[in-house]
Amino acid sequence: MKYLGRRSMGRPPMASFRPHLKILFAVCMCLVLLCNVTEPAQAKLVIDLNNPNLAKMPIAIPDFASDQPGSALGKELTNILRNDLYMTGLFHIVDSVPAGVSTREEQTDFRLLTESGIQALVKGRVHIQGDQLTFEARLYDVGMRKMETGKRFTGRLADRRSIVHTFADRVMQTLTGVPGCFSTRIAFVGAAQNREIYAMDFDGHNLAQLTQTGTIILSPEWAPDDRSIIFTAYLKGNPDLWSLDLFSRNQRLVSGRQGLNASARYSPQGDRIALSLSVKGIPQIFLITPQGDIINRLTNGRGNDISPTWSPDGSAIAYVSDRAGAPQIYVTPANGGPSTRLTFETKYNTDPDWSPRGDLLAFTSRIEGRFQICTIRTDGSDFRILTREGSNQEPAWSPDGRLIAFSSNRQGKKRVYVMDARGEIQIPVTSVAGKAPAWSSHRIR
Repeated sequence: MKYLGRRSMGRPPMASFRPHLKILFAVCMCLVLLCNVTEPAQAKLVIDLNNPNLAKMPIAIPDFASDQPGSALGKELTNILRNDLYMTGLFHIVDSVPAGVSTREEQTDFRLLTESGIQALVKGRVHIQGDQLTFEARLYDVGMRKMETGKRFTGRLADRRSIVHTFADRVMQTLTGVPGCFSTRIAFVGAAQNREIYAMDFDGHNLAQLTQTGTIILSPEWAPDDRSIIFTAYLKGNPDLWSLDLFSRNQRLVSGRQGLNASARYSPQGDRIALSLSVKGIPQIFLITPQGDIINRLTNGRGNDISPTWSPDGSAIAYVSDRAGAPQIYVTPANGGPSTRLTFETKYNTDPDWSPRGDLLAFTSRIEGRFQICTIRTDGSDFRILTREGSNQEPAWSPDGRLIAFSSNRQGKKRVYVMDARGEIQIPVTSVAGKAPAWSSHRIR
């Protein structure tokens, strides 16, 4: 190895750095110029549902353009979409859209929208020919100045609400990764003299009566494929479990054992039904096949065990038991095993429903003499009260886990309400008295 000498090991002469300093200076000047002529990078528009400090996304939805001058259809469809997104509690629907926003894509002033704090924009056009509707809508990321999703729909004018709901589902899919629930249906039991089963769109429209039994009906539940509904009814004088085919409207007896056959809930896979049977005396939780054959018995305690609800993966079941002296919520493995008590906050907790997202249970709790809808995490933490007005019961999650349907008497008669998962927005959706809501997974025609 050649010896370099002391000078080579010390500080080199300044002259040797000068060419390098010139190059470095030129690079820095280029970077400064680039920073001055380009805009800051924008992150992709997304709603993080797991963020506890999530702020509402400002979104502008100007009235959809119509080919028919003076037609109110564009405004009607716009209001449907606005209402869908508003009810999730995830959006701030901007009332005043800047003048630079036009229904024509090439006239959109994204800079003006950004300065107004708007993050998302939806534009749409409608065209009617006879009884046929063509609806075209696009969702834009204002910060990125690009279209995120768009779709042209054609269908009957009578189906216009369904068409807009479908686009709203697409918006939620784009922004959160999970489709919306706006195309689904809610079944419920009439709470006046007529105790039959009804079904409606999630926002209360397209109401239809499904049964004509002339008797008391309890606890409707959609099958996972949404082709049928199971329910408890006194058609033969005993609280038996029945199934209603939604296409033929035929009714089939599933479990007619002496005593209680109630609060039945399908497993996520649809191969088992959990319900409360009193064949051995006091009500206990059993599993049966969809044909009614007993698979096994899950609980065998001293209390009354009712109202089972499945975890989204089908591995566990939450239910209500008064074994400790008053109704509380317990969790047990779906294949059998010891139960664990989940609720301790109040002395009376019932009506559990497991969120499709798997993280929460919604339930009814008696607080200061009135029933309220609450949520709790599956480890027993983060107990939250979502309702305060009137008496509120029987929560049911939407299939995307963003909304909760429940019954309330806050306006003088029991009606079905829908609220967002944080309880910030609560809206009555039934035009008739109703209770015991159950949410479908798919669109039912």
